[in-house]
Amino acid sequence: MENYNTQPTPATPRFKGEVLNKIYRVWLFRKLLPVLVLEVVILTAALYWLGRAIFFQRIFENALRVLFLNPQETFSFLIVMFTNATPLARILGLIVLILFVLIIRHFTQGFLRLILVRQDYFSRVSR
Repeated sequence: MENYNTQPTPATPRFKGEVLNKIYRVWLFRKLLPVLVLEVVILTAALYWLGRAIFFQRIFENALRVLFLNPQETFSFLIVMFTNATPLARILGLIVLILFVLIIRHFTQGFLRLILVRQDYFSRVSR
């Protein structure tokens, strides 16, 4: 006669780490993707309207001219360029800058979290 043990076997720390790893990847994907998509859509719209409000080719030509002829004056050129812009261009420029910073923040946070998951951080914590 065979004896069958009906007691559940305790999960190993490695198994717990693998499960937490998969759960965390799904959570990360669901948390970051909607916010990132929304920011990219808003950034695209802001860039479109900014492109209609100002002429980028002239700005880049002038900025490169200042950068290569007199690099010390680059920062003052950017300040003068911003102060002489129309109010619409200023507002759209600030919106684009803020959204760009937020997108970079989301990418770096997601990347750092993914590194923690790839290093099997959760299995080490559960021990």
